[in-house]
Amino acid sequence: MTACDPPWNGNLVRSRFFDGISLLLPAAESFLIVTLEEWLARFEHQLDAHARDEVRRFLREERAHQKVHLRYNEALVVRLPGARDVAERASHAADELAALDLATRLAMAAAFEHLTAVLSAEMLHRPFLISAPASTEGRMWRWHAREELGHRDVAIDAVMHMGIGWVRRSLAYALASAYLLFDVLRLWIALCRCDVAAGSSRWRLARQAAGFVVGAVPTAMRLALGWVGYLLPGRRSLARQP
Repeated sequence: MTACDPPWNGNLVRSRFFDGISLLLPAAESFLIVTLEEWLARFEHQLDAHARDEVRRFLREERAHQKVHLRYNEALVVRLPGARDVAERASHAADELAALDLATRLAMAAAFEHLTAVLSAEMLHRPFLISAPASTEGRMWRWHAREELGHRDVAIDAVMHMGIGWVRRSLAYALASAYLLFDVLRLWIALCRCDVAAGSSRWRLARQAAGFVVGAVPTAMRLALGWVGYLLPGRRSLARQP
């Protein structure tokens, strides 16, 4: 998408918000896949058939998401060549998490999945974030959101099955939230800078950004409520032990 291409989501700033998330997703999904595969290999013998099938469905869907977003990102770089370096930096976003122990990585994975599910619910049930749901990109994002909501419990069930306590879950959640917020903002701003370099008006983008931020206040409030919901006690694992 060059400065002359029509943005898919109403304007460049709204489109680049999702484009930045897409750049981040392949690395994030690799982290989720590797973490849940390691957990499954260690605890598969303790799970019933339903729980094993749910984890395997989660892994299949995450691999499908990864493939789709890799293609999406490749097309983005073709249309906006300046985004190539941004995409390469995003591909290493989760590298430093690989050194953590399995319990911490699993708690991080559950936190990422909850945050993604909260955003997915907003995308599906409110019109603000995706202004063109019938576009190719809009359909892709809504498909991804539906699958995220469909398997949102798998990672937290694994966390509860492993007996990870509330304190560690909460610390991992805070860390995951900070990672996600920082990386999405960083990539969003970097893509908008690429648009400026490609010829877009800096002031026009600033006006679009201001409009997006103001319009997103109700969305931000609902996301904040969803964020708090993860910290509430009382969650029980659905992964049944024999």
